[in-house]
Amino acid sequence: MDFYQDLWNKTRDKLASRFAEKTFEEMFDDVKKVLKCENGVIYVLTPSTYIKTKINNVYSKTISEILNELTDQKLKFKFICEDEIPAKPTIKAPVKLNKNNLKSNFTFESLVVGESNRLSYITGMKVAEQPGVFINPLYIFGGVGLGKTHLMQAIGNFILENDLNTNILYVQATDFMDDYIKGIKNENMAAFEQKYENLDVLLVDDIQMLAMGNKSQQEFFKLFNDMTTRQKQIVITSDCPASKLTGIMDRLTSRFQMGVSVDIHQPDLSQRVNILKRKLAENSNKVIDEKVLTFIAENFVDNVRELEGGLNRVLWYSEMNNETPTLELAKEALDVLIRAKKPNSKDNYETALSVISNTYSISTADLLGKSRNSKYVLPRHIAMYILKNHYNLTYSKIGSILNGRDHTTIMNGCNKIEEEIKTNSQLKMAIDTILKKV
Repeated sequence: MDFYQDLWNKTRDKLASRFAEKTFEEMFDDVKKVLKCENGVIYVLTPSTYIKTKINNVYSKTISEILNELTDQKLKFKFICEDEIPAKPTIKAPVKLNKNNLKSNFTFESLVVGESNRLSYITGMKVAEQPGVFINPLYIFGGVGLGKTHLMQAIGNFILENDLNTNILYVQATDFMDDYIKGIKNENMAAFEQKYENLDVLLVDDIQMLAMGNKSQQEFFKLFNDMTTRQKQIVITSDCPASKLTGIMDRLTSRFQMGVSVDIHQPDLSQRVNILKRKLAENSNKVIDEKVLTFIAENFVDNVRELEGGLNRVLWYSEMNNETPTLELAKEALDVLIRAKKPNSKDNYETALSVISNTYSISTADLLGKSRNSKYVLPRHIAMYILKNHYNLTYSKIGSILNGRDHTTIMNGCNKIEEEIKTNSQLKMAIDTILKKV
């Protein structure tokens, strides 16, 4: 054990010479004790989850380089908190949604950090450490499914972990509008005010959706001013920079730019493979060859949801066929999704799937997937309707495209759209627009 402790002591000395004194003291001053070494992993004790997470995600590369300079042995450091027992596999806890609408599994630790999100990750950590002080508001923007919601909720979960009395609320912009409209219609604005008053932290997802309501924008403007005046933290996500928002009043967009904006862009191949590994470890006991994961990562580059949807389809396909998820099986399972991503595909219906996904800002994998989230249901029913009525596909064929759904499910979905377009002119217009784009 003395050898491993000495190795860490020497590593700390080199870290002290590489980083500013303040940085070293903040991150490594209390990281001194080596607990044990097993299977080439040296476990080092850290004083908090924050320190552990930041070292693992920000400084691990530098530490590995130093370790390789100090020894030829194949060793690596792993930083843990006192209550962790690395020798035993952890059992994945069920995802819980607390009264703040925060998902318990959306943490800084569960984020896979790479070049695409490193700056936003570090900024989010600082905001979580100093809510209302470091940056306010924090404006996070990027495309669909790149991890904006995960990062935002990680900030909320971190703040709550450090002070359970913090009054935090996560909402989608559409939820804020719905709450306001219900308050007006029911002549019960007291319920609306009670929900949004005296907040310490407000997390608002997809702020671009506020463009749909002028009066709710005015109400949000009041809330924004109240919270920033009280130095309470606001975090906002959007699909574009604040300066590019359309349909949002100027006095709101100017306030969004008061703080700092950070973007999250598409992850590179290495990060996408790491995301798949993390997803696999969290949700499946199956072992998949890295060649298969690399194939998935090479073909699903746009966002994390699409990437995870590709993995889920391979897992489902291997289970349905009772086969090991090999590279050949993965190619067969993902063929329809990959071809749907190519607009010049000779199978027109695959282009339709892509257009529907883009119209409703979801991935094609989500469109074809199993999730019953309300934002996927309508576009999925539209897909069923278009595949049946405009491409003359059988219910069975449509079911196989949509992850093995049965004949009755497809028929019901088609019938729902057919009935609704008789009275819903907006839905009919949306479908006509989709078909024109195709």
